[in-house]
Amino acid sequence: MKSGLLIGAGIAALLANPGAAWAQRAGENAVASAQDAFGTSVGSEKVGLYSPGMARGFSPVQAGNVRINGLYFDYQTSLNERLVSGSNVRVGLTAQGYPFPAPTGVADFSLRLPGPEPVTSVVVGVGPYLGANAEIDAQLPIREDLGVAGGVGVASEEIYHGGDRRLVTAALTARWRPSEALELVPFWSGQATRGEEAQPVIFTAGAYLPPRMDRRRYFGPSWARNANQGFNYGMIGGYRSGEWTVRAGAFRSVSEQLRAYSPFFLGASPEGEAQRDVLLETDRQFASTSGELRVTRELVDGDRLHLVHLMARGRLQDRRYGGGQRFRFGVGRIDAPLDLPEPDFTPGPQTTDEVRQLTAGVGYEGRWRNVGELSLGVQRTTYEKAVVRPSGPLPVSQSSPWLFNAALSVYARPNVVVYAGYTKGLEESPVAPDVAVNRGEAPPAILTEQMDAGFRATLTPSLRLVTGVFDVRKSYFALDPAFVFRDLGERRHRGLEVSLAGQLHPRVSLVLGAVLMDAKVSGDAVELGLIGPRPIGSINVNVNGALNWNVPWTEGLSLDLAYEGTSDRIANAANTFVIPARYAAALGARYRFDLSGRPATFRAQLASFNNAYGYNNMGEGFFYNLPRRFQMSLTVDL
Repeated sequence: MKSGLLIGAGIAALLANPGAAWAQRAGENAVASAQDAFGTSVGSEKVGLYSPGMARGFSPVQAGNVRINGLYFDYQTSLNERLVSGSNVRVGLTAQGYPFPAPTGVADFSLRLPGPEPVTSVVVGVGPYLGANAEIDAQLPIREDLGVAGGVGVASEEIYHGGDRRLVTAALTARWRPSEALELVPFWSGQATRGEEAQPVIFTAGAYLPPRMDRRRYFGPSWARNANQGFNYGMIGGYRSGEWTVRAGAFRSVSEQLRAYSPFFLGASPEGEAQRDVLLETDRQFASTSGELRVTRELVDGDRLHLVHLMARGRLQDRRYGGGQRFRFGVGRIDAPLDLPEPDFTPGPQTTDEVRQLTAGVGYEGRWRNVGELSLGVQRTTYEKAVVRPSGPLPVSQSSPWLFNAALSVYARPNVVVYAGYTKGLEESPVAPDVAVNRGEAPPAILTEQMDAGFRATLTPSLRLVTGVFDVRKSYFALDPAFVFRDLGERRHRGLEVSLAGQLHPRVSLVLGAVLMDAKVSGDAVELGLIGPRPIGSINVNVNGALNWNVPWTEGLSLDLAYEGTSDRIANAANTFVIPARYAAALGARYRFDLSGRPATFRAQLASFNNAYGYNNMGEGFFYNLPRRFQMSLTVDL
């Protein structure tokens, strides 16, 4: 607590300096910044097919494939916008030349680093709906070799399912460069959410979707308000001497769910009648200490560059969960507010688990100018997981596999690169959802593998086309008919992905992506007819695009259009019905101008302007999609 107060005092002192600055947020634009359509975030804007939570049908975050400035990080809670400037999802060719890649892609977050000039960025906004927010980010060079940066944000948000919440974010970063060879970057960030009304999830009694209901009207109990907080802190260091480079990072990530409510509507009829349950858990914590040390030797031989990497990484993860209580409130309509008194809660004993994992590896990258690139890697990891339930400890899970990666890219023509790659990894299994009999439980780690190939064509100096095919395989975890979350077979995703990104014209930027995917499940559960051959939530087609046009008649004004369309989505494990295809589109405008001599940007956007109604699914549970919403903001760099 004292350290948090000291950090908060440091941020306050930093922001009190009217000459301080963060990295000029008035210029943030995800469409203009994106190098491909595979997933880019800049500040609060996101564009592309994928995100840290979903790539090629899987989650890089859930699989443990997260990096901070390229270094391994065991993600347990959000990296807020005060700390990071954005992220990129690296798959296919975009992951080539990236040391020790992982199956299903890597989500790489970039820290906001202090710069040499003092400037403060202030953001105020309203929306979506009746929400409001204010942010202030700053950087302050203390002397030539030392700078600090920090920020705070407050928001009163209205959530699309009718609830609301209060959110506070903060971060503090320093950058010390005592010489050109050495750099140290310590950082801290935190966020706290209070008063968040829990999202209800609906489970139907048959092969049909819930009935249509009014959106933006909360129908859970008014007292089911979540409270949680999270912290990320650590240090990144780098040292370079001649042919040698050393990079290291040590991180701590903690998620604390003080009160976690889960309203469920079970066995909903086509008319909207269902059993109403609320699950409550308190004092749930997921925490991890992780890090990586990488030593690289660089050898230059004319047009050829050779890089040899020695790597060690590890994590110590501790989780505490369970001890919750389920309250039953009888049968009622799912769209009628559950206006009943809050019951007394008696917490029960909790489950704990510990993961200890160490990995060592050696990698090679060879780059031959205008000819191609070769990357190879081998890793040995030791994994151990111990689970202690209230009824006693389970057998310790252990694994020590060898992991491999290899990739080759060749210039077929001066503007065309063809590539192929193979990656084998060890990933965490997904956590059992709250509705599962074994909720919160995380099975042992699983082996995964990925093969992909494709090409990149530079159509113009500022426009690139990337096309690739992929085959990703891993174990399939889902709810069985008895609502037990377990391994039901092998999940295989084969697909074709296309990215077109860059400038169509000096005034027009485009990010356009599409993925065609064939997702299949195999194993005993399919052969016995317990589940169908396609995984829950899988889709065959996803198209995502964004266009930014700097209009010629008003300097500083740009208009933008965003579109996302998905095909039918598998709605249940038996594959007996689907969530219909739909699309969402957004219109926006951005005006950059001088405000009393300071760079400023006014941003407005109407998202989901077509207001399509539909459902999303969480396993076999359903919740409706986001309705039309409007928001606007003003950003000023002081």
